[in-house]
Parts: sequence; structure tokens; C-alpha cells
Amino acid sequence: MKKRLLTVATSAILGTLAYIKVKEKRSYQSFITEKYIRMSGMKKTFENVNDAKKALEEVKPLTAGKYDGTDYEFKHRAHTRSINGSVTYIVNDKREPHQDVVLYIHGGAWFQDPLDNHFDFIDQLAGELDARVIMPVYPKVPHRDYRTTFELLKNIYQKEILEVENPQHMTIMGDSAGGQIALSFAQYLKKDTPLPQPGHIVMLSPVLDATFSNPEAKKYEKIDPMLGIEGSKYFIQLWSGDTPIEDYKISPINGDLEGLGRISIFIGTKETLYPDALKLSKMLNDKGIEHDFTPGYNLFHIYPIFPLPERQKFFTQLKNIMGKD
Repeated sequence: MKKRLLTVATSAILGTLAYIKVKEKRSYQSFITEKYIRMSGMKKTFENVNDAKKALEEVKPLTAGKYDGTDYEFKHRAHTRSINGSVTYIVNDKREPHQDVVLYIHGGAWFQDPLDNHFDFIDQLAGELDARVIMPVYPKVPHRDYRTTFELLKNIYQKEILEVENPQHMTIMGDSAGGQIALSFAQYLKKDTPLPQPGHIVMLSPVLDATFSNPEAKKYEKIDPMLGIEGSKYFIQLWSGDTPIEDYKISPINGDLEGLGRISIFIGTKETLYPDALKLSKMLNDKGIEHDFTPGYNLFHIYPIFPLPERQKFFTQLKNIMGKD
């Protein structure tokens, strides 16, 4: 009897593995991670305003400019610096003008500091690109809005752009809320400063339209294991301060897309944000703007941040885009 049960269980597991690999075209690890995310109840924070407010109340004492560091052990040389009062991580600095520089803007729905996975990710990013990666732990809501972070990013960017051999060696990159900030900040650089554009703007699962008014978003919200609309909208409204959420600094899909660094979008097809990412790609196509749109089939929000086989695939794709393969 036990042998028969073991055979049945083994067959079921093998069948599941085959389905995930052949039908869903993704790794078993991503399947398990998605199940864990769903079971964790993480999405509850983003599904309604009341739960979003509760999450903010729990976290805000920890994000009042008192970030006390990470226990993550970097594989590459890393140090911190205080810039505009914000702890800023600098990884793999070789002090060479021809070294590529990535200004990385971490996600966290505008109210959370970076996860351990963010540190692991930027550590690997530094090695894969042989780049200096700079990640500021920028001020969060409700303590500050986007303007404080834009000033912080501008101070970092204008210093780094002078030190690199060529602006093409500069990349602005971010995930989730950080992806929104990355594109909005690049548009701000073009519109309101004399500073040159970076060579690349790379976004992982970016928030592009703070109104979340795309009717397709509601459909994708149902299959998204992590993000919901109402809670996300609450956080980004705080982030906007007194600026209308339709403004490009908050909703970069409404900004000027001409004359920016090369845009690359990576996003899972199980994301509330997928329809807007697809919309942005179409807008860029209609304008004749070369860019890269890379969907992660059956993958979830910010999937490259997680230690999955899909992360390595992401790095391969990114290096190909940046001419480093």
C-alpha cells in the first residue's frame, strides 16, 4: 500500500513538474515561490486602503531616516555613504572612469525600505555587468514625497555623470515603485536639468500610471499574487504630495518619451501592471522609439529580484541589450 501511494505521489510530482516546464514555461522554483507569496497574505496590503494604512502605520517608525543597514554579506566590495542624509550603498567601485555605473532605485511601494533580496540582486548585478552599483535608501512616505528623492537622485546622478567616460556608461534602473521613479526621474532630467541622459533606463515591473485606470488592470489583478490596485494607489497618492497623480513625475506613461536613454521593460504576465507596460511598449512603437519589452511568461511581480533560474535568464537578456554578452 505504501509503495503504491509513493508511486502515485511521485507520478503527481513529476506530472506537476512537466506541466510547469512545458505548459507554463517557467521553473519549478518560481512556481513554489508564487505559492509562498500567495500563502503569505502579502497582497492584502495592496487590495484595499484600510489594510494599506495598517501596513504603513507598522512600518513608518522604521523609515523615518533611521535605516540601520543589512545583514547581507556582499560578495563584491561594498561600502555606504550618507548622501542628503540617506544611507547609500556603493557596490563594486573600481574607481575607473570607463566602468559602467548603475543608479539603482529599489522598490517597496514608496513606503518600505529594501528587502534582503534587493541586496543580493544588486550584488549579482554589479558582478554580471562589472559595474559600480549605487543604491540609495531614499526617504519614504509618509515622511517625504517624491521631491526629496528627486533631489537626492539628482545629486548622485550629476556627480556620477561627470566621472564616467561617457554618459552611455550610465544606467538608471529600478523595480516596481523604483521603476516608476527611474522613468519619471529620467524625464525630469531631460525637462528640467541640463544633464545628459543615461545610456539605459531599465525597469522591472514598473508602475507607469498612478491612476490605475486601465480597464485591463482589474483583470490582471485577479491573477497577481502580490499587488492590488487600491492599496497601491493609496501609497502613490502619498508619494505625489500636492502634485496631480497624472503628472509625469508620478505617472511616467504621460511624460515625454522622446530623447530619453534606451528604455527596457521586464515584467511578468501575471501582474496587475502588465497591461500598462504593454501599453507603454505600444506607445514607443508608435513613435518609432527603439526599446526592449521582455515579458516573463507566467511570472509574478519583480520576479528577477528573487533567487530563481529566471533571474539568471534576466541577466543574460540584460547583458545582450547592453552589449555585454
